[in-house]
Amino acid sequence: MTIGIAAAPANLDFTTQGGAAIFEALLGNVYEGLVRLDQDGEIQPLLAEAWEVSDDGLEYSFTLREGVSFHDGTPFDAEIVQFSLERLDEWTVNTPGNLGAIERVDVVSELEVAVVLSEPDYDVLFWLAGPLGAMFSPDSLDSLATEANGTGPFTFGEYQEAVRMTLLRNEDYWGDPAEVGEAAFAYYADAAAAANALRSGGVDALLRAEAYDQIGSFESDEDFDVAVGTSPGVVVMTLNAANEALSDVEVRRAITAAVDKEAVLAAATGGYGTILGGPSVPTDPYFTDFTGEIPFDPDAAAEALEEAGVAGASLRFTVPDRPYAEAAAQVIQDNLTSAGLDVTLAIQEFPAVWVEQTMTNQDFDLTIVNHVEPRNVVNYAHSDYYWGFDDAETAASFTRAAEATDDDEHQAAMAAATERIVSEAPGVWLYNPPHVVIARSGLEGLPENDLGVGMELARVTVSE
Repeated sequence: MTIGIAAAPANLDFTTQGGAAIFEALLGNVYEGLVRLDQDGEIQPLLAEAWEVSDDGLEYSFTLREGVSFHDGTPFDAEIVQFSLERLDEWTVNTPGNLGAIERVDVVSELEVAVVLSEPDYDVLFWLAGPLGAMFSPDSLDSLATEANGTGPFTFGEYQEAVRMTLLRNEDYWGDPAEVGEAAFAYYADAAAAANALRSGGVDALLRAEAYDQIGSFESDEDFDVAVGTSPGVVVMTLNAANEALSDVEVRRAITAAVDKEAVLAAATGGYGTILGGPSVPTDPYFTDFTGEIPFDPDAAAEALEEAGVAGASLRFTVPDRPYAEAAAQVIQDNLTSAGLDVTLAIQEFPAVWVEQTMTNQDFDLTIVNHVEPRNVVNYAHSDYYWGFDDAETAASFTRAAEATDDDEHQAAMAAATERIVSEAPGVWLYNPPHVVIARSGLEGLPENDLGVGMELARVTVSE
Protein backbone atom coordinates (compact mmCIF):
# COMPACT_ATOMS: atom_id res chain seq x y z
CA MET A 1 0.00 0.00 0.00
CA THR A 2 1.36 3.37 -1.01
CA ILE A 3 -0.05 6.67 0.23
CA GLY A 4 0.65 9.90 -1.62
CA ILE A 5 1.17 13.02 0.46
CA ALA A 6 2.63 16.47 -0.13
CA ALA A 7 5.20 17.76 2.35
CA ALA A 8 8.26 15.53 2.79
CA PRO A 9 10.49 15.14 5.86
CA ALA A 10 13.95 16.71 5.73
CA ASN A 11 15.13 13.88 7.97
CA LEU A 12 13.57 11.59 10.61
CA ASP A 13 14.37 13.47 13.82
CA PHE A 14 11.33 15.45 14.93
CA THR A 15 13.12 16.50 18.13
CA THR A 16 15.54 18.76 16.22
CA GLN A 17 14.10 19.14 12.71
CA GLY A 18 11.03 21.29 12.20
CA GLY A 19 8.12 20.48 9.95
CA ALA A 20 5.15 18.25 10.68
CA ALA A 21 5.90 15.78 7.87
CA ILE A 22 8.25 13.74 10.06
CA PHE A 23 5.94 12.93 12.93
CA GLU A 24 2.93 12.65 10.60
CA ALA A 25 4.60 9.62 9.02
CA LEU A 26 6.18 8.10 12.11
CA LEU A 27 3.91 8.81 15.08
CA GLY A 28 1.36 6.06 15.64
CA ASN A 29 3.07 3.91 13.02
CA VAL A 30 6.63 3.56 14.34
CA TYR A 31 6.69 5.69 17.51
CA GLU A 32 4.05 5.58 20.23
CA GLY A 33 3.31 7.52 23.41
CA LEU A 34 1.43 6.92 26.62
CA VAL A 35 -1.84 8.10 25.08
CA ARG A 36 -3.23 8.85 21.61
CA LEU A 37 -6.05 10.79 19.99
CA ASP A 38 -8.86 8.84 18.34
CA GLN A 39 -10.59 10.07 15.19
CA ASP A 40 -12.98 12.16 17.30
CA GLY A 41 -10.03 13.89 18.95
CA GLU A 42 -10.63 12.14 22.28
CA ILE A 43 -7.69 10.94 24.39
CA GLN A 44 -7.34 7.16 24.55
CA PRO A 45 -4.86 4.79 26.27
CA LEU A 46 -1.87 3.54 24.30
CA LEU A 47 1.33 2.54 26.09
CA ALA A 48 -0.38 3.55 29.33
CA GLU A 49 -3.33 1.34 30.20
CA ALA A 50 -4.74 3.77 32.76
CA TRP A 51 -3.96 6.97 34.65
CA GLU A 52 -5.10 9.04 37.60
CA VAL A 53 -4.74 12.75 38.26
CA SER A 54 -4.16 14.11 41.76
CA ASP A 55 -6.75 16.50 43.22
CA ASP A 56 -4.36 19.45 42.90
CA GLY A 57 -3.67 18.60 39.23
CA LEU A 58 0.07 18.34 39.84
CA GLU A 59 0.64 14.60 39.49
CA TYR A 60 -0.37 12.20 36.71
CA SER A 61 0.08 8.55 37.72
CA PHE A 62 0.28 6.15 34.77
CA THR A 63 0.06 2.36 34.73
CA LEU A 64 2.03 1.08 31.77
CA ARG A 65 1.18 -1.71 29.39
CA GLU A 66 3.06 -4.96 30.03
CA GLY A 67 5.05 -6.86 27.42
CA VAL A 68 5.95 -3.91 25.16
CA SER A 69 9.34 -3.72 23.45
CA PHE A 70 11.03 -1.40 20.99
CA HIS A 71 11.77 -2.76 17.55
CA ASP A 72 15.41 -3.34 18.55
CA GLY A 73 14.28 -5.43 21.52
CA THR A 74 14.70 -2.79 24.23
CA PRO A 75 11.96 -3.29 26.85
CA PHE A 76 9.53 -0.43 27.38
CA ASP A 77 9.16 0.43 31.06
CA ALA A 78 8.89 3.31 33.52
CA GLU A 79 12.54 4.26 33.09
CA ILE A 80 11.91 4.77 29.36
CA VAL A 81 9.06 7.18 30.21
CA GLN A 82 11.32 9.05 32.60
CA PHE A 83 14.11 9.22 30.02
CA SER A 84 11.83 10.36 27.19
CA LEU A 85 9.92 13.07 29.06
CA GLU A 86 12.84 14.43 31.08
CA ARG A 87 14.80 15.14 27.88
CA LEU A 88 12.13 17.41 26.40
CA ASP A 89 14.31 20.40 27.25
CA GLU A 90 16.77 19.08 24.63
CA TRP A 91 14.14 19.38 21.87
CA THR A 92 14.69 22.39 19.62
CA VAL A 93 11.48 22.19 17.56
CA ASN A 94 7.80 21.24 17.83
CA THR A 95 7.25 23.53 20.82
CA PRO A 96 8.52 21.44 23.75
CA GLY A 97 7.36 24.35 25.94
CA ASN A 98 3.85 22.94 25.63
CA LEU A 99 4.95 20.36 28.20
CA GLY A 100 7.08 22.84 30.11
CA ALA A 101 5.05 22.26 33.26
CA ILE A 102 6.62 18.81 33.69
CA GLU A 103 9.02 19.16 36.62
CA ARG A 104 10.16 15.54 36.85
CA VAL A 105 9.13 11.96 36.23
CA ASP A 106 9.23 9.53 39.15
CA VAL A 107 9.71 5.81 38.54
CA VAL A 108 7.34 4.11 40.99
CA SER A 109 7.85 0.57 39.73
CA GLU A 110 8.70 -1.15 36.46
CA LEU A 111 5.21 -0.43 35.12
CA GLU A 112 4.17 2.58 37.18
CA VAL A 113 5.32 6.13 36.69
CA ALA A 114 4.33 9.53 38.10
CA VAL A 115 4.63 12.67 35.98
CA VAL A 116 4.99 15.58 38.41
CA LEU A 117 4.16 19.13 37.30
CA SER A 118 5.53 22.38 38.70
CA GLU A 119 2.16 24.01 38.03
CA PRO A 120 -1.23 22.76 36.82
CA ASP A 121 -1.61 22.29 33.08
CA TYR A 122 -5.06 21.39 31.78
CA ASP A 123 -3.67 20.19 28.44
CA VAL A 124 -0.93 17.80 29.59
CA LEU A 125 -2.67 14.68 28.29
CA PHE A 126 -3.47 16.38 25.00
CA TRP A 127 0.17 17.28 24.38
CA LEU A 128 1.30 13.80 25.49
CA ALA A 129 -0.88 12.41 22.67
CA GLY A 130 1.24 14.27 20.09
CA PRO A 131 4.89 14.13 19.07
CA LEU A 132 6.10 15.48 22.42
CA GLY A 133 4.80 12.33 24.08
CA ALA A 134 6.75 9.91 21.87
CA MET A 135 8.80 7.30 23.68
CA PHE A 136 12.44 6.78 22.72
CA SER A 137 15.00 4.10 23.46
CA PRO A 138 18.18 5.71 24.91
CA ASP A 139 20.40 3.71 22.55
CA SER A 140 18.62 5.21 19.51
CA LEU A 141 19.35 8.87 20.13
CA ASP A 142 22.48 9.05 17.96
CA SER A 143 20.61 7.85 14.88
CA LEU A 144 17.28 9.67 15.20
CA ALA A 145 17.82 11.55 11.94
CA THR A 146 18.32 8.43 9.84
CA GLU A 147 16.64 5.56 11.70
CA ALA A 148 13.39 5.20 13.65
CA ASN A 149 13.10 2.72 16.52
CA GLY A 150 9.77 2.75 18.30
CA THR A 151 7.18 0.39 19.77
CA GLY A 152 4.57 0.82 17.05
CA PRO A 153 2.79 -1.53 14.62
CA PHE A 154 5.30 -0.78 11.85
CA THR A 155 9.07 -0.94 11.85
CA PHE A 156 11.01 1.60 9.83
CA GLY A 157 12.16 0.35 6.43
CA GLU A 158 13.94 3.09 4.53
CA TYR A 159 13.62 6.72 3.52
CA GLN A 160 14.68 8.19 0.19
CA GLU A 161 14.61 11.90 0.93
CA ALA A 162 11.57 13.66 -0.50
CA VAL A 163 10.73 10.56 -2.55
CA ARG A 164 9.48 7.62 -0.47
CA MET A 165 9.37 6.23 3.07
CA THR A 166 8.72 2.53 3.61
CA LEU A 167 7.31 0.94 6.77
CA LEU A 168 7.12 -2.80 7.46
CA ARG A 169 4.63 -4.66 9.62
CA ASN A 170 5.98 -5.29 13.12
CA GLU A 171 5.36 -9.02 13.53
CA ASP A 172 6.08 -8.78 17.27
CA TYR A 173 3.73 -5.87 17.96
CA TRP A 174 2.16 -5.87 21.42
CA GLY A 175 -1.33 -5.13 20.01
CA ASP A 176 -3.29 -6.11 16.94
CA PRO A 177 -0.83 -6.37 14.05
CA ALA A 178 -1.05 -4.02 11.09
CA GLU A 179 -3.42 -5.17 8.35
CA VAL A 180 -0.89 -4.66 5.56
CA GLY A 181 2.60 -6.08 5.39
CA GLU A 182 4.16 -2.96 3.92
CA ALA A 183 3.03 0.64 3.85
CA ALA A 184 4.77 3.50 2.11
CA PHE A 185 4.46 7.26 1.87
CA ALA A 186 5.26 8.69 -1.56
CA TYR A 187 5.94 12.43 -1.62
CA TYR A 188 4.66 14.80 -4.29
CA ALA A 189 5.37 18.49 -4.10
CA ASP A 190 3.06 19.01 -7.08
CA ALA A 191 -0.63 18.38 -6.39
CA ALA A 192 -1.45 17.48 -9.98
CA ALA A 193 1.39 14.96 -10.11
CA ALA A 194 -0.01 13.31 -6.99
CA ALA A 195 -3.46 13.06 -8.58
CA ASN A 196 -1.96 11.62 -11.74
CA ALA A 197 -0.09 9.03 -9.69
CA LEU A 198 -3.37 7.94 -8.12
CA ARG A 199 -5.09 7.62 -11.50
CA SER A 200 -2.20 5.63 -12.96
CA GLY A 201 -1.87 3.27 -10.01
CA GLY A 202 1.39 4.73 -8.73
CA VAL A 203 -0.22 5.25 -5.35
CA ASP A 204 -3.32 3.76 -3.74
CA ALA A 205 -4.58 6.88 -1.98
CA LEU A 206 -3.88 10.54 -1.27
CA LEU A 207 -4.00 12.03 2.20
CA ARG A 208 -4.50 15.80 2.54
CA ALA A 209 -5.01 15.87 -1.23
CA GLU A 210 -4.43 19.33 -2.69
CA ALA A 211 -5.55 18.87 -6.30
CA TYR A 212 -8.83 20.58 -5.45
CA ASP A 213 -9.71 21.13 -9.10
CA GLN A 214 -9.83 17.35 -9.61
CA ILE A 215 -11.95 16.38 -6.61
CA GLY A 216 -15.15 16.48 -8.64
CA SER A 217 -13.83 14.13 -11.29
CA PHE A 218 -12.66 11.65 -8.64
CA GLU A 219 -16.07 11.82 -6.97
CA SER A 220 -17.79 10.90 -10.22
CA ASP A 221 -15.45 7.97 -10.89
CA GLU A 222 -16.62 4.68 -9.36
CA ASP A 223 -13.04 3.48 -9.13
CA PHE A 224 -12.31 6.00 -6.39
CA ASP A 225 -13.75 7.06 -3.04
CA VAL A 226 -13.50 10.65 -1.79
CA ALA A 227 -13.92 11.74 1.82
CA VAL A 228 -13.74 15.32 3.07
CA GLY A 229 -12.95 15.39 6.79
CA THR A 230 -11.80 17.95 9.29
CA SER A 231 -8.32 19.23 10.03
CA PRO A 232 -6.77 21.40 12.73
CA GLY A 233 -4.91 23.38 10.06
CA VAL A 234 -4.74 27.15 10.10
CA VAL A 235 -3.41 28.87 7.00
CA VAL A 236 -2.11 32.16 8.34
CA MET A 237 -0.12 35.07 6.98
CA THR A 238 2.11 36.20 9.82
CA LEU A 239 3.22 39.83 10.15
CA ASN A 240 6.67 40.18 11.68
CA ALA A 241 6.38 42.81 14.41
CA ALA A 242 10.17 43.22 14.34
CA ASN A 243 9.56 45.28 11.19
CA GLU A 244 9.00 48.85 12.41
CA ALA A 245 6.01 49.41 10.16
CA LEU A 246 4.37 46.18 11.28
CA SER A 247 4.89 46.93 14.97
CA ASP A 248 1.88 49.29 14.79
CA VAL A 249 -1.34 47.38 15.56
CA GLU A 250 -3.34 49.76 13.35
CA VAL A 251 -1.10 48.90 10.40
CA ARG A 252 -1.57 45.19 11.09
CA ARG A 253 -5.35 45.63 11.25
CA ALA A 254 -5.29 47.63 8.01
CA ILE A 255 -3.37 44.86 6.27
CA THR A 256 -5.95 42.39 7.53
CA ALA A 257 -8.73 44.55 6.07
CA ALA A 258 -6.89 44.69 2.75
CA VAL A 259 -6.88 40.90 2.23
CA ASP A 260 -9.78 39.37 0.29
CA LYS A 261 -10.04 36.00 2.02
CA GLU A 262 -12.78 34.76 -0.33
CA ALA A 263 -10.42 35.29 -3.25
CA VAL A 264 -7.57 33.64 -1.35
CA LEU A 265 -9.69 30.56 -0.64
CA ALA A 266 -10.83 30.36 -4.25
CA ALA A 267 -7.25 30.56 -5.52
CA ALA A 268 -5.72 28.18 -2.98
CA THR A 269 -8.36 25.46 -2.70
CA GLY A 270 -11.05 26.19 -5.25
CA GLY A 271 -13.33 27.16 -2.37
CA TYR A 272 -12.79 24.09 -0.18
CA GLY A 273 -12.29 25.08 3.45
CA THR A 274 -13.62 27.49 6.06
CA ILE A 275 -12.63 31.15 6.13
CA LEU A 276 -11.18 32.16 9.50
CA GLY A 277 -11.10 35.39 11.46
CA GLY A 278 -8.87 34.09 14.24
CA PRO A 279 -6.30 31.43 15.16
CA SER A 280 -8.70 28.69 16.28
CA VAL A 281 -10.68 26.29 14.07
CA PRO A 282 -14.26 25.01 14.29
CA THR A 283 -13.20 21.71 15.86
CA ASP A 284 -11.49 23.49 18.77
CA PRO A 285 -13.77 23.38 21.84
CA TYR A 286 -13.25 27.11 22.43
CA PHE A 287 -13.75 28.21 18.80
CA THR A 288 -15.36 31.61 18.22
CA ASP A 289 -16.15 32.95 14.76
CA PHE A 290 -14.23 36.23 14.41
CA THR A 291 -14.67 36.66 10.66
CA GLY A 292 -16.66 39.86 11.24
CA GLU A 293 -14.03 41.46 13.50
CA ILE A 294 -11.95 43.00 10.68
CA PRO A 295 -13.97 42.70 7.45
CA PHE A 296 -12.53 43.02 3.96
CA ASP A 297 -12.54 46.75 3.18
CA PRO A 298 -9.81 47.73 0.70
CA ASP A 299 -10.66 51.44 0.70
CA ALA A 300 -10.53 51.69 4.49
CA ALA A 301 -7.31 49.67 4.49
CA ALA A 302 -5.60 52.03 2.03
CA GLU A 303 -6.76 55.05 4.01
CA ALA A 304 -5.50 53.60 7.30
CA LEU A 305 -2.10 52.76 5.81
CA GLU A 306 -1.82 56.31 4.45
CA GLU A 307 -2.71 57.80 7.85
CA ALA A 308 -0.14 55.56 9.54
CA GLY A 309 2.54 56.88 7.19
CA VAL A 310 3.46 53.48 5.75
CA ALA A 311 1.95 53.80 2.27
CA GLY A 312 4.59 52.71 -0.20
CA ALA A 313 6.48 50.68 2.39
CA SER A 314 8.39 47.69 1.03
CA LEU A 315 7.68 44.26 2.51
CA ARG A 316 9.41 40.95 1.80
CA PHE A 317 6.89 38.09 1.69
CA THR A 318 8.55 34.67 2.16
CA VAL A 319 6.41 31.88 0.71
CA PRO A 320 6.90 28.08 0.96
CA ASP A 321 6.99 26.42 -2.45
CA ARG A 322 3.68 24.70 -1.79
CA PRO A 323 0.80 25.14 -4.28
CA TYR A 324 -1.70 26.55 -1.75
CA ALA A 325 0.85 29.02 -0.36
CA GLU A 326 2.00 30.34 -3.73
CA ALA A 327 -1.59 30.73 -4.97
CA ALA A 328 -2.68 32.54 -1.80
CA ALA A 329 0.41 34.75 -1.76
CA GLN A 330 -0.21 36.00 -5.28
CA VAL A 331 -3.73 37.11 -4.34
CA ILE A 332 -2.47 38.80 -1.19
CA GLN A 333 0.35 40.53 -3.08
CA ASP A 334 -2.25 42.02 -5.44
CA ASN A 335 -4.45 43.05 -2.49
CA LEU A 336 -1.62 44.77 -0.62
CA THR A 337 -0.32 46.45 -3.76
CA SER A 338 -3.78 47.93 -4.29
CA ALA A 339 -3.72 49.14 -0.68
CA GLY A 340 -0.47 51.02 -1.31
CA LEU A 341 2.27 48.62 -0.18
CA ASP A 342 5.21 47.32 -2.18
CA VAL A 343 5.28 43.55 -1.63
CA THR A 344 7.99 41.26 -3.03
CA LEU A 345 7.47 37.51 -3.03
CA ALA A 346 10.41 35.26 -2.10
CA ILE A 347 9.59 31.60 -2.80
CA GLN A 348 11.44 29.21 -0.46
CA GLU A 349 11.84 25.43 -0.61
CA PHE A 350 9.67 23.76 2.03
CA PRO A 351 10.30 22.55 4.64
CA ALA A 352 14.08 22.88 5.02
CA VAL A 353 14.76 26.38 3.65
CA TRP A 354 11.55 27.96 4.93
CA VAL A 355 12.01 26.41 8.38
CA GLU A 356 15.62 27.62 8.63
CA GLN A 357 15.35 31.11 7.14
CA THR A 358 11.82 32.17 7.98
CA MET A 359 10.83 30.17 11.04
CA THR A 360 14.18 29.81 12.79
CA ASN A 361 16.05 32.96 11.69
CA GLN A 362 12.83 35.05 11.59
CA ASP A 363 14.10 36.67 8.38
CA PHE A 364 10.82 37.90 6.87
CA ASP A 365 8.27 40.69 6.91
CA LEU A 366 5.30 38.61 5.81
CA THR A 367 5.06 34.85 5.50
CA ILE A 368 2.36 32.27 5.02
CA VAL A 369 2.06 28.65 6.05
CA ASN A 370 -0.51 26.03 6.93
CA HIS A 371 0.02 25.19 10.59
CA VAL A 372 -1.15 21.58 10.57
CA GLU A 373 -0.34 20.91 14.22
CA PRO A 374 -3.38 21.00 16.52
CA ARG A 375 -4.17 23.97 18.75
CA ASN A 376 -1.35 26.03 17.35
CA VAL A 377 -3.03 29.04 18.98
CA VAL A 378 -1.07 28.29 22.16
CA ASN A 379 2.12 29.40 20.42
CA TYR A 380 0.91 32.99 20.80
CA ALA A 381 1.93 32.48 24.44
CA HIS A 382 5.55 31.93 23.40
CA SER A 383 7.27 35.25 22.60
CA ASP A 384 10.25 33.34 21.15
CA TYR A 385 8.09 31.64 18.52
CA TYR A 386 8.76 32.83 14.96
CA TRP A 387 5.92 35.35 14.94
CA GLY A 388 7.37 37.10 18.00
CA PHE A 389 4.00 37.91 19.54
CA ASP A 390 4.46 39.18 23.09
CA ASP A 391 1.34 40.35 24.94
CA ALA A 392 0.83 40.21 28.70
CA GLU A 393 -2.98 40.10 28.53
CA THR A 394 -2.92 37.13 26.18
CA ALA A 395 -0.35 35.35 28.33
CA ALA A 396 -2.52 35.86 31.42
CA SER A 397 -5.50 34.24 29.68
CA PHE A 398 -3.37 31.25 28.65
CA THR A 399 -2.21 30.92 32.24
CA ARG A 400 -5.82 30.85 33.46
CA ALA A 401 -6.59 28.21 30.83
CA ALA A 402 -3.72 26.03 32.05
CA GLU A 403 -4.85 26.34 35.66
CA ALA A 404 -8.48 25.51 34.84
CA THR A 405 -10.11 22.66 36.68
CA ASP A 406 -13.07 22.05 34.37
CA ASP A 407 -13.98 22.33 30.69
CA ASP A 408 -16.05 25.50 31.03
CA GLU A 409 -13.29 27.39 32.85
CA HIS A 410 -10.70 26.24 30.34
CA GLN A 411 -12.76 27.13 27.30
CA ALA A 412 -13.66 30.56 28.65
CA ALA A 413 -10.01 31.41 29.24
CA MET A 414 -8.98 30.13 25.80
CA ALA A 415 -11.78 32.12 24.16
CA ALA A 416 -10.56 35.25 25.98
CA ALA A 417 -7.00 34.64 24.79
CA THR A 418 -8.18 34.17 21.23
CA GLU A 419 -10.27 37.35 21.30
CA ARG A 420 -7.28 39.35 22.51
CA ILE A 421 -5.00 37.89 19.83
CA VAL A 422 -7.50 38.77 17.11
CA SER A 423 -7.70 42.38 18.34
CA GLU A 424 -3.89 42.67 18.17
CA ALA A 425 -3.77 41.19 14.65
CA PRO A 426 -0.29 39.61 14.64
CA GLY A 427 -1.42 37.58 11.65
CA VAL A 428 -4.10 37.36 9.02
CA TRP A 429 -5.86 34.05 9.58
CA LEU A 430 -7.03 32.98 6.17
CA TYR A 431 -8.77 29.62 6.21
CA ASN A 432 -9.06 26.17 7.76
CA PRO A 433 -8.40 23.61 5.01
CA PRO A 434 -10.37 20.36 4.93
CA HIS A 435 -8.71 16.97 5.05
CA VAL A 436 -9.41 15.50 1.62
CA VAL A 437 -8.80 11.77 1.27
CA ILE A 438 -9.02 10.16 -2.17
CA ALA A 439 -8.54 6.40 -2.37
CA ARG A 440 -9.00 3.75 -4.95
CA SER A 441 -11.99 1.54 -4.28
CA GLY A 442 -11.18 -1.38 -2.03
CA LEU A 443 -8.89 0.51 0.29
CA GLU A 444 -10.59 1.06 3.65
CA GLY A 445 -9.69 2.44 7.05
CA LEU A 446 -7.70 5.55 6.16
CA PRO A 447 -7.89 8.32 8.76
CA GLU A 448 -10.79 10.50 7.55
CA ASN A 449 -9.99 13.38 9.89
CA ASP A 450 -6.54 14.93 10.14
CA LEU A 451 -5.77 15.34 13.84
CA GLY A 452 -2.43 17.06 13.34
CA VAL A 453 -0.53 14.17 14.89
CA GLY A 454 0.38 10.91 13.13
CA MET A 455 -1.29 9.48 10.03
CA GLU A 456 -1.99 6.03 11.50
CA LEU A 457 -2.06 3.27 8.88
CA ALA A 458 -2.26 0.06 10.92
CA ARG A 459 -6.00 -0.40 10.45
CA VAL A 460 -6.02 0.20 6.69
CA THR A 461 -7.15 -2.79 4.65
CA VAL A 462 -6.70 -3.45 0.95
CA SER A 463 -8.87 -5.59 -1.30
CA GLU A 464 -9.22 -5.97 -5.06
